[in-house]
Amino acid sequence: MNPFSKISRRAKLIEVLRWLGVLPAALCGNSLVLQFVSAAFAAVHLISYGVWHIGDSGIAEFLKVFLYYVLPSSAFVIAGATIAPRFQLATAIALWGLGILLSLMTHVLLQQLAGNRVGVTNYVHFLAESTGLAVGAAGILWHRRWKRRSGGGKEYRIEDRS
Repeated sequence: MNPFSKISRRAKLIEVLRWLGVLPAALCGNSLVLQFVSAAFAAVHLISYGVWHIGDSGIAEFLKVFLYYVLPSSAFVIAGATIAPRFQLATAIALWGLGILLSLMTHVLLQQLAGNRVGVTNYVHFLAESTGLAVGAAGILWHRRWKRRSGGGKEYRIEDRS
C-alpha cells in the first residue's frame, strides 16, 4: 500500500474518514451482537418457559456469560480492526487494550469506587470480556495469515479506483 503522502486527495479523505470510524464501528459491532444475543435469549425464554426451563444450572450460566460477554467483545475488536484502512493488526491490539481498560473500569474499579462489593462475579465478567477481546484480536491475526497463505489476499486499495 502506498504511503499516506503519495495517495490522492480523495483517497486521503476516505482514509481519514475510515480512521475516524474505527471506534464507532467497534462500538456498533459490540452493540449489534449484544442486541442479537439478547433477542435470541428472550425468544428462547419465551418459547420454552414452563416447558423446558434451564434455570441457573452451570451450563446455562456458562452460556450466558459466553454469549453476553465474549461474543460482543470479540465483535468490538473485529469490527473496529476491519474498518481500519491500514494496520489492522495494530488496530486490533489497540482495541484489545482499550477494551480491557474499559472492562476493568466497568467491572472492578468503578464498582469499588461506588462502594459496592467486588466479588467473583465481577472478575468472571472481566475475564470473559478480556477473553472475547483476545479472541477478536486472534481472529484478525488468523484472517491476515490465512489471506497471506491462500494467495487470495490482494487487498483493496482506495487509490486503485479510477
